[in-house]
Amino acid sequence: MATNGTNEDGPANEGLTLAIIGCGTMGSAILSGVLVSCARSEGAGESPKFTHFLATVQSEASAEKLRTRFSSYGSHLEVVAGDNVKAMQRADVILLACKPYLAEKVLTQMGVAHAVEGKLIISVLVGSPVEKLKNFIVHCHGNPASFVMPGEVDRRIYKNLYIKRAMLNLAAEHGQSMTVIESTPMPEYYEDISQWIFSQVGKTAPVAPDLYDVGGVLAGASSAFLSVAFDGILDGAVKEGMKRADARKILTQSLFSLATLLQEGEHPAVLREKYSSPKGTTIEGLQSLEEDRVRYAFSKCIIASSKRSKDIGK
Repeated sequence: MATNGTNEDGPANEGLTLAIIGCGTMGSAILSGVLVSCARSEGAGESPKFTHFLATVQSEASAEKLRTRFSSYGSHLEVVAGDNVKAMQRADVILLACKPYLAEKVLTQMGVAHAVEGKLIISVLVGSPVEKLKNFIVHCHGNPASFVMPGEVDRRIYKNLYIKRAMLNLAAEHGQSMTVIESTPMPEYYEDISQWIFSQVGKTAPVAPDLYDVGGVLAGASSAFLSVAFDGILDGAVKEGMKRADARKILTQSLFSLATLLQEGEHPAVLREKYSSPKGTTIEGLQSLEEDRVRYAFSKCIIASSKRSKDIGK
């Protein structure tokens, strides 16, 4: 049973229990943002959205690291090695953050289907479509003692599974992530909870199911791709005699400057035109990039990564 009761209109809007299944790098980043927000609400005399947190990991060593990291939150957080089913049973909202290849193992455990039925499940797993996750849960509901025929149990549980997919990036740790949230039919109170959770770690954007894979790449993997360009620019600066640390400081701020201009509505092509003067340094550098087909290389990597995300989900 969840620690806070639910009714036919959905769970309460506050005082909920959140379980993070597989609380690794991304799970702990989300946990950090939500804990900070809830502690802030509590400190202001308001009722926080969540009052209790359960985090599961695979080993006791990992559990101890999490306990140490979040020790200031005391009794609000429980960290356990294994026992995913019990955590799901006790939770009102379940965040699935394990490695994608572990999803089947986690979701086909005895008791999972009845533990998650009717609850909000948020998945941040790459290449794991909602239908795939539902099938893991339903086809191994593990209820041999039920008087209901297995097919009827499957249909009932399937109908009462509420899974919302989201993809974010490592900047969630600093409250600066971009999270894309898949637009799928969902009760309004579950939509609100999903939106609230990811608003605590940055900004959010809805994407249609058919665009979720490419949206996820833009929100998550694109940072890794851009880091290649970042490193290349630093190498060039070092070759020209600048210390890498100094170049990094300058370039990092330049990225913030570019992001600000883009957020204000500037078009990339227009920006390049504004920066370029006849026979100037900028146009010379841009011409060099075009000769090396850099634009095509970045376009190709987005397409390849999106395809891989779709392939994993099959």
